Amino acid sequence: MRKGLLVFLFCLFLQWNLAPPVCAAGRLRVGVHDNQPLAFVDADGQAKGFLIDILEYIGAKEGWRLDYIPGSLAECLERLKRGEIDLVVGIGYSRERNEVYDFTYEDIYSDWGAVYTQVDSDINQIVNLDNKKIAVVHDDIHYHNLRNLAEQLKLKCRFIEAYEYDAVLELIARKKVDAGVVNRLYGLEFETNYDVSRSPIIFSHTEVHFAVPKKKHRELIRAIDKHLAPLKSDKSSIYHQALDKWTPTKVKWQLPKWLVGILAAAGGLLLLFLVTGLILRAQVKAKTAELSFINQELLGEIAERKRVEDVLRLTQFSVDNAGDAAFWMGPDAKFIYVNDTACSSLGYSRQELLSMTVPDIDPNFPAAAWPEHWQEVRRRGSFIVESQHRTREGRVFPVEITVNYLEFEGKEYNCVFARDTTERKEAEKEKERMQVQLRQAQKMEAVGTLAGGIAHDFNNLLQAVQGYAQLLLLKMDDDDSGQRGLQQIVRAATRGAELTQQLLTFSRKIESELQPIDFNREVENVRLLLERTIPKMIEVKFRLAEDLKMVNADPGQIEQILMNLAVNAKDAMPDGGKLIVETANVILDQDYCKIHRVANPGSYVQLTVTDTGHGIDKMTIEHIFEPFYTTKETGKGTGLGLATVYGIVKSHNGHIVCYSEPDEGTTFKIYLPTIDSTEEARKAEEHMTAPEGGSETILLVDDEEPIRSLGTQILEEFGYTVLTAADGESALQIYSKEQKKIDLVILDLIMPGMGGKLCLLELLKINLEAKVAIASGYSPDGPTREILKNGAKGFISKPYDLRQILKVVREVLDKPSSQ
Repeated sequence: MRKGLLVFLFCLFLQWNLAPPVCAAGRLRVGVHDNQPLAFVDADGQAKGFLIDILEYIGAKEGWRLDYIPGSLAECLERLKRGEIDLVVGIGYSRERNEVYDFTYEDIYSDWGAVYTQVDSDINQIVNLDNKKIAVVHDDIHYHNLRNLAEQLKLKCRFIEAYEYDAVLELIARKKVDAGVVNRLYGLEFETNYDVSRSPIIFSHTEVHFAVPKKKHRELIRAIDKHLAPLKSDKSSIYHQALDKWTPTKVKWQLPKWLVGILAAAGGLLLLFLVTGLILRAQVKAKTAELSFINQELLGEIAERKRVEDVLRLTQFSVDNAGDAAFWMGPDAKFIYVNDTACSSLGYSRQELLSMTVPDIDPNFPAAAWPEHWQEVRRRGSFIVESQHRTREGRVFPVEITVNYLEFEGKEYNCVFARDTTERKEAEKEKERMQVQLRQAQKMEAVGTLAGGIAHDFNNLLQAVQGYAQLLLLKMDDDDSGQRGLQQIVRAATRGAELTQQLLTFSRKIESELQPIDFNREVENVRLLLERTIPKMIEVKFRLAEDLKMVNADPGQIEQILMNLAVNAKDAMPDGGKLIVETANVILDQDYCKIHRVANPGSYVQLTVTDTGHGIDKMTIEHIFEPFYTTKETGKGTGLGLATVYGIVKSHNGHIVCYSEPDEGTTFKIYLPTIDSTEEARKAEEHMTAPEGGSETILLVDDEEPIRSLGTQILEEFGYTVLTAADGESALQIYSKEQKKIDLVILDLIMPGMGGKLCLLELLKINLEAKVAIASGYSPDGPTREILKNGAKGFISKPYDLRQILKVVREVLDKPSSQ
């Protein structure tokens, strides 16, 4: 039944998992035992024989270098099992040996086991071997088959093991044993050299193959099989030449005693047939025809059985060595077959698995649920399902199972192929994690763009308020009654400007004044401020690493990061707690950077701010860096604190993560790339000096009339002559007429129509040496970076600050034209 099932499944398996051939090449260690005339080593140490000639031919075709290693049959098999040799010639195939070695699909030669006895022995049947001493070769296939046959016939044989066939014949000739077993070909070749008799007992039909270590050199098998089939079919090939050369042609046949009696009886019958020949001739002729027909039918049956056996062997070999685990079972969930991959993946032997059931290895199919599952298998037939397998050690791994329900000879089977999907599952998880991070980054980028646009428009409104208030203050005496009100206006406008700066910080569109700093020193500068502002019921601890590396950062923005995080921590601990600030040197490797989307692996300074407050739930964490998002009560927070921190960190090419659980506190970790400690320190800040004016002519270009009016008043107040234009087109017309008189152009970046970028290019076409300063609420490292590279001489930040605009104007005017 099992053989029939194997045939039925063969086509299914070939489509499922048939590995491509691999060519063998290089040096091969070949084991040779004394099995004349098939293979042997002569007195000069040269390997010879029928099988050696064939192997030499194939080796020459494949480019192999063959090193022959002689030994007994047992020694060769043991060396092959341990992997000390690559190939053994002339090994009889059996199912038991197939568990230990791999065999060529093509057999090389068919042989039988022959029983030899002492001269004049009465042993002429298998049953005559009962209670006899029989010489055999250790590990010989005929020895194993005779032993099994004796057990079946309940014969009590005493086997004497030798290591070569010549020793078996020698033991018989010296009357040390009653009989001995050799292969038929060896006996026919050497029986005349010993005082022995060949009995009529022939048994154990065996196919001789090449053998290799299990699962180690299958490419050798494929290469040898590739040559054997055409060699056997070609009557003029080396195969048939070697067969004629090495097989015996003259054999001395000795008739057994029982055959002599039969021949004598046949002689008498022949005499009788001569007398009655005419009567019986017709009957004999008819019977002969009948026997010939029966013989032809038998030959056909034998050929068909041989073909089926070949298919079965190929199927068995293919399924046993499949890349996916194979499990065949019945309705009771008990395994009736498993392949080598199933055993290796689960850590069990084949015998152990064949005593187990599906629930023993699959936690998703408990025994109680199996009947229901079997009904589903019967209903659906063939389908794919995902499940899990559990190894001997208890490790559980995911598998993709292909189910195949079959009915054969009235019985039901489920033939399953299981593929380990551990690597695929991990890849899918990694892909999903990366997609989530990408969506979050895209969302933050979109929110940043929106925030930057809002800040730009808000800046224009504040500019008029702040600028005019500053101008009025300049014209008032210190005791003027309206001065206090104007100062309040300036402070309110300044506060509004700070809010827009936070929005622009989040969107990374403000200028960061980066310089090499001692990070610990900046933390120490904030320490005193925190100790004064954080309530006494909150314990503040600082754990600063010694020899902390330097970073390239804006000191004011680092202070803002610490203050924003500290204020958030304070609000999370209304009843007191601990606030811990730590610094450390860390290395972020490739794996961390890949998972967390950090730009570059390498050395970073880590700032950790931890509180023991009420914590943050997972849903809130996804939004905490968005501007205006807050969980505080109305009026107690702007929702810009963490958004500002996020923007500052990103503008420093850093990375920020938040770890928190409800009622478990919160930890923020910020990573800023380090710099070489030998890098030159940035120049000290310039001391604030009094604004300086001039007498030059300036063209002020801005689409906002209040901005143009404010700028005009500021510049004229300090001695400059001011021309104005509301757009780029007007600016080009004015400059074309008055370029000899115009010393500087202050050009707004964002304007309807031509815009600041295109206007700059046109101005430079008119006068390559034109001095142009760009005015914008964005950072010179943001959208204005390219325009500054294209010929602008300076940058004025919006909203206008009186000191800043006068300082930049003076610097650009004082630069030589070539700069």
